[in-house]
Amino acid sequence: MVIYADVLIALNLYINFLLLYATALILKRGISRKRFVLAAFAGAFGALVILLPTLNFFVSLVYKILLGAAMTLIAFGKQKPADFAICALFFLLVNFIFAGVINALWALFSPIGMIYENGVFYFDIPIVAIIAFTAAAFFLIKLIKLIMGRLSHNKKICEVKIISDGGNVSLRGLCDTGCGAKDLFSGTPVIICEFEKIAELVPQNIKDYFTGKAVEKIRLIPLSTVSDETLLPIFKAKSIIINGKNTDALVGVSKKKLGEDFDCVFDPEIISL
Repeated sequence: MVIYADVLIALNLYINFLLLYATALILKRGISRKRFVLAAFAGAFGALVILLPTLNFFVSLVYKILLGAAMTLIAFGKQKPADFAICALFFLLVNFIFAGVINALWALFSPIGMIYENGVFYFDIPIVAIIAFTAAAFFLIKLIKLIMGRLSHNKKICEVKIISDGGNVSLRGLCDTGCGAKDLFSGTPVIICEFEKIAELVPQNIKDYFTGKAVEKIRLIPLSTVSDETLLPIFKAKSIIINGKNTDALVGVSKKKLGEDFDCVFDPEIISL
């Protein structure tokens, strides 16, 4: 059977992106589409190992683990060893589950146009069909994510600690599925905080922005609410801890009071394992 390199790379690019996306959903990690695409490309080109002579089982296993670790590093960035290990293990777990399902399909039906070699699957199907299946899978993932978000923690209060050069503050954070603030460039989730509650941590350029002074090098994101649309300044803190767990997020600063019982608000996706 002829293996077309373009179909092989395109197929694995889509599959790898979906597996990374599924891992991020399970771990409730922030998603950077640029990083995920780069990681998916790395995995797609790594799938070219299917063209080599049959590898020893242990060699193939070590190769898959190292490739998975590299993809995890690219997709989720530099982390503490424990956080990286969790990401890598869950990504490998998702891969093994996917491989198990495909193996079962292959063993039971032996579909024509399907090859499994060196831990890599190849399907001889048109790229248009791959794109269609991927779109359907994304829609299903989004639907499951929406339902789970509504059924689990629609709104709850969490303990939030933000550490920066100016010190650290402890806040009451509202975990709300209705808040989806993200940085436009990196896709990193944003925790929206009241200015008065984190004033000692807010960089000087943001303070100048609020007083109407001319400011350079400030990051802004559009924020829409039921009654208003505005630009929200954001900054990166040294560390953000929610319910005792480190979190990958940016801090957005709002001059308006957010609520009576909480000082900041964020999407449940920000909470990580």
